[in-house]
Amino acid sequence: MRPLPSPDPGAPVSIAHGIIGLMTNPTLIAALLSCAIAQLAKPVVHYIHQQDKQQLDWMLALSPGGMPSSHTAFVVGLTTALGLQEGTRSGLFALALVLTLVVAYAATGVRLHAGRHASVLNIIVAQLPPEHPAAGHMVLQETLGHTPAQVVAGAVVGLVVAYLCTMLWSALLSSHAVITGS
Repeated sequence: MRPLPSPDPGAPVSIAHGIIGLMTNPTLIAALLSCAIAQLAKPVVHYIHQQDKQQLDWMLALSPGGMPSSHTAFVVGLTTALGLQEGTRSGLFALALVLTLVVAYAATGVRLHAGRHASVLNIIVAQLPPEHPAAGHMVLQETLGHTPAQVVAGAVVGLVVAYLCTMLWSALLSSHAVITGS
């Protein structure tokens, strides 16, 4: 395992330095912010599509599934930031791109169909007589996966957020270089 690089080559590496490195990592910030924005958008999007326009259901921000896909936003944000910072010929970008394709495929494939199966099972269990051993079991969660449109929306969120984060980070570094003369 490679040790964390120290800001001062003669100084020992500390846990605090590693934590600061994570907190100032523009790629990680872009990915996390993409995911957070996608999750926080879910209650708003659901509210807009409601017929009765009751109130915002903020619990949707903690749920899987729904519009947009936060998993896709997360990995697309990571991949976009890596591509902009490291270049699309880098091994890290290739690794992130493969991860992104796997996550998007799983979201629209296995997870979407698992949610659909849960929906059917919930209907079957609800129709069982009360004396049946499976009657009264906890209701299965039905919003597990995403439709292709939800995955595309998540990808757009990830692309835009990562692009804006990367441009902002570059502008901050450029202004810091001008101010410090480095």
